[in-house]
Amino acid sequence: MSKSKRELREQRRAAERAAVVAESRRRRIRTLLGATGVAVVLVVAGIAISATGGAKAKPVAPSSASKLVAGIQEHNGVLGDPKAPVTVTEYLDLQCPICQQASTANLPAFINTYVRTGKVKLQARTLSFIGPDSVTAAKVAHGAEQQGKLWSFIETFYASQGEENSGYVTTDFLTKVADAAGVNAKQAIDFSKGQSAQSALDQADAAAQTLGVNSTPSFTVSKNGSAEKVIAVGLTDLTNKLNKAVA
Repeated sequence: MSKSKRELREQRRAAERAAVVAESRRRRIRTLLGATGVAVVLVVAGIAISATGGAKAKPVAPSSASKLVAGIQEHNGVLGDPKAPVTVTEYLDLQCPICQQASTANLPAFINTYVRTGKVKLQARTLSFIGPDSVTAAKVAHGAEQQGKLWSFIETFYASQGEENSGYVTTDFLTKVADAAGVNAKQAIDFSKGQSAQSALDQADAAAQTLGVNSTPSFTVSKNGSAEKVIAVGLTDLTNKLNKAVA
């Protein structure tokens, strides 16, 4: 039986969407491979796991991950003293394994040295180009942001991060992450379904496009309200780059 024009049109649109996602991932992998040897290990490992079915998310439990930002004020997704003269912005994707590595290996010392002392405020812009799970996660993250808990949500999510686009970012998983991060899960998920959450994603995407950011994590710096400048991509010498940028 021949397919109708509508069926053919929907099939073509689905193929086009899949091609966009695949190309975005290929571009991200090429960039990250060039940025750091650590990325080689993580990305190749991720591909190998994916090819064999892969593990999904780690079990979510009350986590110590959010202790990194405990006691630091947060406003509109910006961590630290609002009067701090320097703003460092991280462009991240919650599914990105390199972002998780940066969070573990590089950010703790930076936060303790610069953010807790009031010298720097740290902003997060959640992108969502890895795939559908990234979109879902980013929207709920913006729900956590409304409660002043974005960074706690991010750190807790990373602690249970699963295989990219394996379907692990379910309502149940996000509820457990939110609960462990001290976020009102129902409110965050309800917010994620509204236009405000989508607008936040659109704004982050627009800012990334303006700066030419096409891989995660990418870091920018702005001093005393100046325009953002990209200072680091990936993990290569990230700590030193951050330290020099805010010195």
